[in-house]
Amino acid sequence: MKAVNKKIGCIGAGNMGGAILSRLAAGADPSAISVYDITPGKADALAHGTGITVAKSPEDCARASDILIVAVKPDAVAAALNSIKGAVAPGAVIVSIAAGVTIAAMEEVLGRSMKIVRVMPNTPAMVGEGMSVLAPNGAVDDNSLLDVERIFSRIGRVLVLPEKLMDAVTGLSGSGPAYVFTFIQALADGGVKLGIPREKALVLAAQTVMGSAKYLLESGEDPMALRGKVTSPGGTTIEGIHVLERSGFSGIVMDAVEKAAQKSQKLGEK
Repeated sequence: MKAVNKKIGCIGAGNMGGAILSRLAAGADPSAISVYDITPGKADALAHGTGITVAKSPEDCARASDILIVAVKPDAVAAALNSIKGAVAPGAVIVSIAAGVTIAAMEEVLGRSMKIVRVMPNTPAMVGEGMSVLAPNGAVDDNSLLDVERIFSRIGRVLVLPEKLMDAVTGLSGSGPAYVFTFIQALADGGVKLGIPREKALVLAAQTVMGSAKYLLESGEDPMALRGKVTSPGGTTIEGIHVLERSGFSGIVMDAVEKAAQKSQKLGEK
């Protein structure tokens, strides 16, 4: 996807904000990117490594931006929006990556005429393999949404979905990396139990998960069809699958996604 020919700002230089800006700066003019963080050292460290500009205040960051990413903790979003609402340039887009903060809550501060995109990214964005889901409000036009898609395509894959699905997205892809890490740990533990050294078992487990996911995405096949290709009659794999299914593996994972989504919904109601 093409680079974004816009001035981009970010309030918050933490893990996710830093990952987004670092990858943007690598493929664009860093002088068109600015960052502000309440902890000056964070913004300075990010700027030193990328060449982007450090804004002196949230307001300065907003004034300099066509697209302003709000990458602060959910309980700090309202304060951040209040600080910049009078400084946002006409036609600018506000992008929030805070979990549980609804578009309606942001519109209460900024007004319904403000272009707002709510985004749920996930932590694999740190290595450029994230999954980001975008939900725009009614003021966002197609070109503005495309610009935001281009930004998040720099850190992985992008989907656009209705906001009503954001809690489900949070439970699946937002929290999903933790489930996958747990599975990788369990796979590796199984190898260790059978005598494989820990560091080798982790490589075996992680590469198996990464390769399987890539195979699924690139083939476009149904996961059960791919599972069938690995599962020979009377073979080793069906023995392992039997144990997983007898223990309720699929149902446990579905329950985890549902519980995380319910928690996201509750956070949004506060």
